[in-house]
Amino acid sequence: MRADLHERLATWLEEHGAELVELDEILGYHLEQACRYRSEIGLPYDDGVAAAARRRLTAAGRRALLRQDAGAATNLLGRAVALLVPGARDLQLELDLLGALFDSGDLAGAQRLGRSVAERAAAAGDRVGELCALLEEGIRGIFIAPEGAAERLAALAEQSLPVFEAAADDLALSTAYRALGDVANIRAQMDARLEAGERALIHLRRARIPHREDRLVYSLSAARLHGSTSVSELCEWLDEQEALSPQHSLLREARAEALAMLGRFDEARTILSGLRAELADRGAIFRLGDITSQPSVRVELLAGNPAAAVELGEEGCRLLEQIGEKSYLSTSAGMLAQALYALDRLEDADAWASRAAELGAGDDATTQMVWRQVKAKVFARRGELAEAERLAREAVAIGEETDRLDAQGDAYADLAEVLLLADKPEEAAAALEQALERYERKGNRVSTGRAQTRLADLEHAAPR
Repeated sequence: MRADLHERLATWLEEHGAELVELDEILGYHLEQACRYRSEIGLPYDDGVAAAARRRLTAAGRRALLRQDAGAATNLLGRAVALLVPGARDLQLELDLLGALFDSGDLAGAQRLGRSVAERAAAAGDRVGELCALLEEGIRGIFIAPEGAAERLAALAEQSLPVFEAAADDLALSTAYRALGDVANIRAQMDARLEAGERALIHLRRARIPHREDRLVYSLSAARLHGSTSVSELCEWLDEQEALSPQHSLLREARAEALAMLGRFDEARTILSGLRAELADRGAIFRLGDITSQPSVRVELLAGNPAAAVELGEEGCRLLEQIGEKSYLSTSAGMLAQALYALDRLEDADAWASRAAELGAGDDATTQMVWRQVKAKVFARRGELAEAERLAREAVAIGEETDRLDAQGDAYADLAEVLLLADKPEEAAAALEQALERYERKGNRVSTGRAQTRLADLEHAAPR
């Protein structure tokens, strides 16, 4: 009787409740209850009711993904997956759940699901599904066990592309190009990340999967923010994207950092504070840890407030460590070390730089740069000048293999500090000129101004 009442109420609501904001979630719940009660008393499985429940819960879960509500998405999509007929597969649905699990901080659960989907697809002879799931698992592997993960993922993506092209599967092709974009991100090849992301977005739109666009558009914004795109070009692109799709909330992160580079710190802080509050409320622990430990820290360092940067960096690192994330944590540890160094807390800065070196993968270019930069400055302050200069020049060399203009500028600026401590003012001035050229090319007005001031100070201090 209860099963019948739930089903009848769902039918009535479908006819009379079209104005309800959460109609899919409500209908999904009642149809799900109808299935559960039938199962509990041993009635035959009703494929039609289960399919309707799954369809409604899936729609509600995908809307939760669009609004970055990881907790709700995990709940709704998990319940939809539970309504699959035993032995059945739904690749799109299960990969959506994988993404929601990851965003909510269940990194290990996301990886387990990817492996499970891959194994079941292989058993069914579905090579496309198997490779898709392996790619999703590999993308998450970068964050859990970074060493060698990018190289393995790149090889898997290259192996998968011909299979996906032969099948003309746009969802699969989008996954492969997204994986290549993540590999480029680890290697700090932002223009390559941008190209891969744009190709992934083309295929995703052909597949008509709008709830996954937000993540890809965010990746495109990050590639422009950290790569060779100037700040003015980035802001123009952000304006265009926000006019087309106002729901892309994570674009605000790139907007905040761009504003900070222009010296508009209060606006940047307001944006990031709002984002952190939203993500915390929605249980998006991974993204919250990322935004707290990196963009928020960069904004405060640009604003000349290292104390605030340390506070945010420590909280962000705590969140990432709590969920077992290591890739972003390694870079965040290096950035926290930079903030601690700015406060003259040399021992703490050295400790966090060591942690970044320990956690970071060998091909994680950004992490490999930043821990060397901090260690170099600490060594120079301790009088270990040869080792300091060696590390600072290694950081510069790593940066030159990337297209991260701002990171290159920072590496040269830190080299200049080491060279000044080594009483090499002319070489320090040359390093600052290199930093200035990159900051100007990026359009980072704040860092440009600081480099110009340091150069002027060196010129005035030079003997006449």
